Amino acid sequence: MMIGRHRIDGDLMLRFMAEGMTKGAALVMAVLLARWLAADGFGGYSQTQALVAVLVPIVLLGLGFAVIRQIAGASATEDIAAPVATAFVIASVVSLILAIIMWTAANSIAIHFSDHPAAPALVRTAAVLLPIAAWQSLLFEALRARHRVRSATLLQIAESAASLLAVVVLAALDGLTPVAAISIIAAIKFAFFLCAGADFVLSQRIRPAQFAILPLSGIRSALALGIPFMIAGLGEALMGLVDRVLVGSLAGADTVGRYVAAQTLIAILASWGAPYWWLLYPRMARAMANNAPADALAVTHRLFGNFIAWGTPLAVLLAILGAQILTLAVGETFRISPTTMSVLVLAVFVNQSATPWEYYLYITGKAVFLMWTSLAWGIVAVAGIVILLPEIGLLGTAISVAAARMGFALSVVLKAGQQGLGPQLLPPRVTQRSAIALAAGIGVLALMYLAVNPSGLQPWHFAGAFLVSYLAASGITAFLQARWRTA
Repeated sequence: MMIGRHRIDGDLMLRFMAEGMTKGAALVMAVLLARWLAADGFGGYSQTQALVAVLVPIVLLGLGFAVIRQIAGASATEDIAAPVATAFVIASVVSLILAIIMWTAANSIAIHFSDHPAAPALVRTAAVLLPIAAWQSLLFEALRARHRVRSATLLQIAESAASLLAVVVLAALDGLTPVAAISIIAAIKFAFFLCAGADFVLSQRIRPAQFAILPLSGIRSALALGIPFMIAGLGEALMGLVDRVLVGSLAGADTVGRYVAAQTLIAILASWGAPYWWLLYPRMARAMANNAPADALAVTHRLFGNFIAWGTPLAVLLAILGAQILTLAVGETFRISPTTMSVLVLAVFVNQSATPWEYYLYITGKAVFLMWTSLAWGIVAVAGIVILLPEIGLLGTAISVAAARMGFALSVVLKAGQQGLGPQLLPPRVTQRSAIALAAGIGVLALMYLAVNPSGLQPWHFAGAFLVSYLAASGITAFLQARWRTA
């Protein structure tokens, strides 16, 4: 099948199906929770989820990536089972210790966590969710490493549908609260963790006796590989998840509710990129392991090209219409300024676009560089939020996150260039076509703004004009490129 000029294979179609259905269900659930819980309740729920998402990479110690590297090309069952079992045991010990601390110190943590009345209960619920989320994340990485795309896709879709249904049932029974919502999601996540475990064991034909723990040297090797990923993951969390925890802590549950609602809508853009990146890492790693950089470049151009071609207009449309869509979907209490929305869209687009270079550096052994770079820019993001949020509100948070994302992206592109593949990872024809189309669309918007009284135009007028201009310019450029290639 073809989209644009890029072949879409079966695995990619499955990943799009998973992203469409899981993120679609998550978006619908977020809208319903925002309407039913109001801004402060939705803020408490979202802040708790964000806290768990920040902690999961820490308790996993980067072992998810280590497992992929260790079992992706393994053929012997023992070589598949032992790394997974070892990672599971280590992650369990770390996550359960942290969960016990959170549970017992919930009252003290809640004072600094949120102003929501149920803050202590939310912290305890996060303590329950943390190890479950870590276990599930680890198993899904194992399924990914063994190319169990179909199984992982079906499990993700079913879990999303079950979570949405459970929230609707809770609301119908008048039992929907932030604590109840997170509790039922934790129970569902645990059930699907068990399903993922069963699929992994059966598909790899692993017997219970083969779940042996690696020798000490193997554990050290796994941790040596995983710890840099963990620190890099912490940096990513500081740039992309801690903002939700900090906004709730510094500005209250109501404000974080509005902020997370905006981020949930913008996550549509990340969902467009996720299927490409889910497939890119193992395919790029395989090509580089086979000493075939041309193949790595080809697969990157194919996957990255489609993201650029369609992710660019999607980002602009979200920037133009996002604030209006948000208030229409969940009400005026969730209003956020168009400027803040646009800056947040920029942050997500830059983050997604930097992924191929980030993967390339991981594969070429630059995990330590990524570790310190992501951590440094994550600290910049946190410092910016702490300084700017009290001064200019959510716009300050958006500026801090976007600046950190842009700094990190520039750092990894420059470093990848030193390793041999910098700007070359950009698909040249698609990048040129998208740049021309983007310029044409922005030019049309500028002419509309100058020629017509802006107060008489609605955001959807600008969005429609941009989309038509972008598609027309992209089509014309593609036609001319094809003619030049055949001339």
